[in-house]
Amino acid sequence: MAVIEKSLNILLVEDETFTKNIVSEMISKLGHSCYSVTNVNDALISIKNSKPNLVITDLDLGDGPSGLDLINKIYRDHPEIDLVILTAHRSPILVDAGFKQLPPNVKYVIKSEINAINTFEEILHNVISDKKLIKSHSAKNSDEIFISKTQAELLQLIAQGLSNQAIAEKRGTTLRAVEALVNRTYEALNLKVSDSRNLRVEAVKLWKSSKINVK
Repeated sequence: MAVIEKSLNILLVEDETFTKNIVSEMISKLGHSCYSVTNVNDALISIKNSKPNLVITDLDLGDGPSGLDLINKIYRDHPEIDLVILTAHRSPILVDAGFKQLPPNVKYVIKSEINAINTFEEILHNVISDKKLIKSHSAKNSDEIFISKTQAELLQLIAQGLSNQAIAEKRGTTLRAVEALVNRTYEALNLKVSDSRNLRVEAVKLWKSSKINVK
């Protein structure tokens, strides 16, 4: 693989401290400049002030706009900036139920599979050489769990801390319908009632993992 000759100015948008530190260190060791922020608003300020060549962002950035919101705005307002999504989620639908498609040429990489599929040097090389990066989530995963788009939307609302009643009000449906959907979602996730486990907590853990994909 060819070595990247020029040093890149990279903005990393990541709200998890551990991941942010690890990725920043990997990028710096490759000889590139990396600065990081934790939310979309700070990212937009940094883009204006520092003019990065490349933005790497997570999808789920906690409260406020998501990484998808950031990607779409950068693509629209700063087409000269290369874009990489680095996420635990195999599908953007798990973060945004209204997701349609990513802008062209956005690279999509799953955190848990970086070492197995692409080193960071390969990722950056693909960006600079404008090569198509094989999406990590196309790889087979024996632990992969498939759920429907409706179940993905439900998981997102549960992850936001909404109760079944609040979900029913948000979706404009009955509490009984939501309870039935929750139970079907638990079944799809292979979660069973247990005295030692809170199923909502276990469902959110899976939502945050790289095991879930959307049909």
